[in-house]
Formats: sequence, structure tokens, C-alpha cells
Amino acid sequence: MVQPVDVPLIQTTQRTDVQLASVLASVSPIETRPNSSSGSVDGHFTTAVVLYHPLAKEIEVACKDEVDDCGNEADQLAPDVMHAKERSAMLRVAWLGFGFLCILTALNVVLTNVTVLYPDQGFNSLATVYFSFIIGSLLAPFFTARFPPWLIFVTAGCIYTVFDASLNWGVVPMFIFSALIGIAAGSLWVAEGSYVTATAKASGVPIGKLTSVFLTFNTINMTIGNVISLALQRLGGSRATMLYVMAGISGFGSLCLAFVPTPPQSVALASVPAEVETSLATKIKAIGKLIVRRPMAALIPLILWNGAVNTLAFANFPSFLPDALLDARPEVLPLMFIAYGAFAALGSPIFGRVYDRAGLRPLMVLMTLIAAAVFTMTYLVILHLPTLLPQRADGSLDVDTHYGTIVVILVLAGGFLGALDSITTGTMNFVQSAWFPDGVETATAFAASRVVMCAGFVLLALISNTGVWQVVLALNHALMVVTLACMGWLVWYTPYGLAPSEMRNVLTAVATDDKDVDGAEPFMEMKN
Repeated sequence: MVQPVDVPLIQTTQRTDVQLASVLASVSPIETRPNSSSGSVDGHFTTAVVLYHPLAKEIEVACKDEVDDCGNEADQLAPDVMHAKERSAMLRVAWLGFGFLCILTALNVVLTNVTVLYPDQGFNSLATVYFSFIIGSLLAPFFTARFPPWLIFVTAGCIYTVFDASLNWGVVPMFIFSALIGIAAGSLWVAEGSYVTATAKASGVPIGKLTSVFLTFNTINMTIGNVISLALQRLGGSRATMLYVMAGISGFGSLCLAFVPTPPQSVALASVPAEVETSLATKIKAIGKLIVRRPMAALIPLILWNGAVNTLAFANFPSFLPDALLDARPEVLPLMFIAYGAFAALGSPIFGRVYDRAGLRPLMVLMTLIAAAVFTMTYLVILHLPTLLPQRADGSLDVDTHYGTIVVILVLAGGFLGALDSITTGTMNFVQSAWFPDGVETATAFAASRVVMCAGFVLLALISNTGVWQVVLALNHALMVVTLACMGWLVWYTPYGLAPSEMRNVLTAVATDDKDVDGAEPFMEMKN
């Protein structure tokens, strides 16, 4: 699942020097990211009329000479020390992933039952969750700069736990905790992105490899949760019992997150010096500006599509299945999501390695193929599956005659959906960590992406209330086309589609006019 530590996938050079950290902000042939410690995009390095800044160039030349003379600190470490740092980083992120595994095992099983338990309000509840998620994401950088990661993880996890149980308490509690869990989710996920990025930077582990460790744990939750759900159904347990069991699992995961080690870089995030403290309004303004700046703007369609894919999987697909099938064979939904989790978990390490080796180009091809499979299976479920339920003489539907075929269709549909979720989620995380590797900027970037993703989810959830599946799928198709077009632009016209180590080399070469670096010359021509 994870590449052996003695054969590193890519030997990246991680630098903590503040001057070298300015490379991504200062050398882009396109406007890039906030470059101040507070995450603001206001500053002399982001003037729209000057793509390359003399001051930035002088800094990079000086830093390059220093590295050439003295060597990079990471390169001087003994191999056994590097391997120990890598193992430590992998274990930190694996422990984080295990805590998330427990919390999300419960949550995703609960979410698949929202529209079943509350058919009239389920979509509204999901829209509430993700609208609040937007607010939580806007607030998240404010919290991540003031509190240690473990405290954010535990607090958010406890709110998740109560939400899981609240579905047993009626519509009003469900909506109250739908709002609370959305706010908690913003800080939870932004803190996760910052944590993994900081750990990668401190350890030198390639970001795709480290992120895939977390995502493997994270995505297997669908399989584990639905195996538990299926077992409870086989034992005759009620949905109420299942929800309380899931709440218990979530509570255990929250407890595990209390023991997440704090990486060196996160210490700085948890105690920002007074001179660089900024107001909440400034942080929200920074998020808004970052969303519309390149290369982040080119990522917006992918983020929206990821939100739409989640809506399609958790909100729409259960409603696509005939009620007679769900009543007679309630296990079909857990079986579908078991496949979802399995495919997603298997895909995460693969997609991470692909990105570390070759960047966005092969991921774009894989994404196209997986999306084609998803939509093929979706149309098959909507249009063909009902024909596999012939009517008996007494007027009831026969779910037994073609049950095996139905299960195969749903398992494949769930599996391809899981793979699509895995590759879109993974790509979002890979590139944000590679593009925005430094401190508060990481939190700003992840907060921006969560705001956009939740907007996509809310939009699809509200559209789903119409019950018109043609509109839902048309919007998904449109988002897919725009996403692939933007990824193509990143791959063919910017350095941001390159593998992380190659991207850093090219950006540094462009800043220093070093024509000896392979692949840098086309971007120098764009600059000039």
C-alpha cells in the first residue's frame, strides 16, 4: 500500500528557510498564492502588473548560491536518520488517519441513511451541513492559528459523535446538529490539511506518498462502516441501534485524536507571534482573494465536482434505487458502499504515487476513464435496474429472480464512485500541499477549497430536492468537462501540472533565469 521507506519514490528537498519558502509566491508565470505569514494576498510580490519581481529574484539568487555552497541540510542527513524521520512521519499521519477512520466510518454510514430516515427533509439536512461547512471553513484559519491540532481534532470529533446519535431524536435536533457538525467540519479538515502538509515538509516525505497514507485510512471507512451496518441488519438490529453504535465508534476515534503528535511546523501554527496576528476579517478576505487567483482558480471546477460527486454518492444514489428493492433487500445499500470504500482505499496510494512521479497529466487521464465508468453505471442503475424487478401476479415486484445481477451492478457502481471520489479528493489535497507548503498559507488554501467544495455540495443537494435526475447528472457532466479543461491548462501551460520536485526546480529556475534546468525554458519564454 505504501512504498517501502528504503526506496524513496522521489527525493524531494524540503527547506524551512523563509526566503526559499517564497519561491512559489514570487516566481509564477501566473499569479499564485498569499505570501505573507498571515495568509494575506496583499503585498508587493503580488502586483498584478508585474509577473516577476526583481526583489524576489534577488532573494532566490542569493538562496540558490547559499545552497550550492553549503548544500541542503536534508541532503546531509545520514540515510538512517532520513529513514527514521520518514517512518515517524508515516506513523503520525497513519495515527491521524485511524482517528479519522473511526469518525468517518460512523458519519458516512449515518449520511447514507439521512434521506431514508427523513425522506422529506434529508436533502435539506445535508444542505444545512454543507452550508455550515462553508462558514466553518472560513473560520478555520482563525482557529488553526490559535489552537494545537489535537484540540481541534478532539472538539470537532465530539460534535460529529453527537450528530450521529441526533438522527434518533427527531427533525429539530437533526437540523441543530447538522449546523454544528458543518462548522466543526471546517476546522477539522483544514487542520488535517495543514497537519499533513507540515509533517511532509518537516520530514521530507513526498506529499503524494504521505497524503495517500492518510487517504487510505480515511477512505476505507466506507467499507468498515457498511460491513458493521450489514452485520447489524443481519442480526436484526434497528436503524436506531445502528446509529448509536456508530456514535460510539465516532467517540472512540475522537479519543484517539487526542494523542496525535504535534509536528514541528504545527507548533508555529499553534502559537503565531503577536506581530503577525491578523483579524478574522483579514483571514476571510485572504481566503476570498486566494479563490480567484491562479493556480487556485483553475482548481475550482475540480473542487466543485468533488462536492457534486459526494452528493451523487450519498444523497442521490439511494434515491435512485426502487423502494421495493430497499424494503425487500436493505443490505444492497451497505454492499454498494462497501465497494465504494474498498475501491477508494485501493486507489489512494496509487494516485499518490502517480502524482509524485508524473504530476497531473496521468491523473487527468485516469480521472476521465473513471468518470466515464461512473456515469455509465449511473445510467444503468437509473434506466436498466428497474427492468430487473418484474411484477408478480399479485402486483408486487420480484426482487429475487435477478438479484445477483442487481448486486453486481450496484457493487460496480459503488466501486467506481469510490474511485472517482478518491482521485478527485486526492488530487485536491496533493496539489494544495505542493502549491502552498508554508504554514498559515496551507490553512488558507485548504479553507478556500473547502468553501468551494461545500458550495458544490449545497448546490447539488438543493437541486436534488427537485427529484429530476437528468438535471443532477447534467450538472455533473458539465463540471467534469470544465474540470478536465482546467487540468489540461495546468498541465500544458503552467509548471503546476508537474510532479512536485520538478515543479519546484522549474519555478526556482524561472526565478533565477537558470536555463540549465530541464523543462524550465518554455516557462521562461512565457515570462518574457
